[in-house]
Amino acid sequence: MTDEEFAAYRDGRYAKAMKYYDDRAITNQRAHRFCSNYVLVMSVAITPILTVGIFSKETATVIAALLAPTVAIAAGIAANYKFHENWLSYRATWDALQHELHWRDARTHEYKDASDRNSLFVERVEQLISQEGSEWLNRHIRKDEGVAR
Repeated sequence: MTDEEFAAYRDGRYAKAMKYYDDRAITNQRAHRFCSNYVLVMSVAITPILTVGIFSKETATVIAALLAPTVAIAAGIAANYKFHENWLSYRATWDALQHELHWRDARTHEYKDASDRNSLFVERVEQLISQEGSEWLNRHIRKDEGVAR
C-alpha cells in the first residue's frame, strides 16, 4: 500500500471510525450517567417526600406514586440499551484505534518488522472495527429469542 493510499484511508475511513467511536462513547456515557443519577436521586427523594411533611399526605402520596415508576423506567432503559457496557466498549475501541496509529508511526509492536506497515495498519484497524461490531451484537442479542434489540 502506498503512502498516498494510506493517507486516504487514514483521513477517510479511519478518521470516520475514530469520530464514530468517540461520539458513541460520549453519548452512551451521558445516557448512563443521566439514568444512574436519576435513579439514585429519585430513589432517595421518595422517602423524604412521603415523611418530611412539606406536602400534604395526599400530595406527597401522588408525587411518590408518580416518581416511583420513573425510577424503574430509567433503570430499565439503562439496562435495555446497555449504556454502560456500550460506553466502555466504544471507548476501548477508540483507544485501541488511536494506539494503532501511534504504533504504526513509531514502528513499534507488530509494526517493528512489518514489510508493509500501511497494509498492516489497515488490517488491524478493520479487525478492531469488525470485533467491536461483533461484540455489540453479542451485547444486544436477546438471550431468550436470539435476536438483536
